[in-house]
Amino acid sequence: MNKHGIEKVYKQYSAVYDKIFGLVYEHGRNEAVKMISLNGQEKILEIGVGTGISLTKYPKNVGIVGIDLSKEMLDKAKARVNKYGLSNVELKIENAEEMSFAQNEFDKVIIMYVLSVTPNPERLIDKAISVCKEGGEVLIVNHFSKRRALRKLADHNFLKRVEQRLGFRVYFPMDKYIQYINRLGYASVDVKTVNYGLSRIIRVKKERTAAHPPTEDCALPVMPPPSSVPVRPLNGQRI
Repeated sequence: MNKHGIEKVYKQYSAVYDKIFGLVYEHGRNEAVKMISLNGQEKILEIGVGTGISLTKYPKNVGIVGIDLSKEMLDKAKARVNKYGLSNVELKIENAEEMSFAQNEFDKVIIMYVLSVTPNPERLIDKAISVCKEGGEVLIVNHFSKRRALRKLADHNFLKRVEQRLGFRVYFPMDKYIQYINRLGYASVDVKTVNYGLSRIIRVKKERTAAHPPTEDCALPVMPPPSSVPVRPLNGQRI
């Protein structure tokens, strides 16, 4: 996955994205918005806003900044904002791994179906947590693979070619990224199953544990074994 390839694929997707992925991922979008605690006047960043399909789900008394790498996808989002009069929404073309926002700028950050698209998922997680205020929440909404069959295919050139055409990773293990978040010092991690088991929502509370002080460079941590990762399923389902 690379920036140029992503832009090319999602330029093609822009005309049909809502028809292909709209209903399939609708449950996840609804649940993600329900899961964030909102009192009004919060500032929310949606990373991977795409065609803006989720923008009407937020309360109008919160400010929304939506970013995406694809101009064509954002053009669709702008049309949706104008259609529904969403004056609380601001849209920007941004590379999520190189966001220009200040640290601690947003109360909530939602990474909407884009973690498996970006070239460097750990880098995106770092940036998302950085721009979120202390005590705020970061939600990751994405598909995660769990079948052993995909492990066997993970290194095959065939799977890589499929992923390039689809514009996202097919083999995408959740444990790897929960472990990464824990290694950054955030132990408050909840997981909810959505989209009929196809996807998960990972909710991270930006509160460091005493055992994990801030570090300047966590880009290449040594991962703990999966059994040591504290994860709380929100709906009693196996993850």
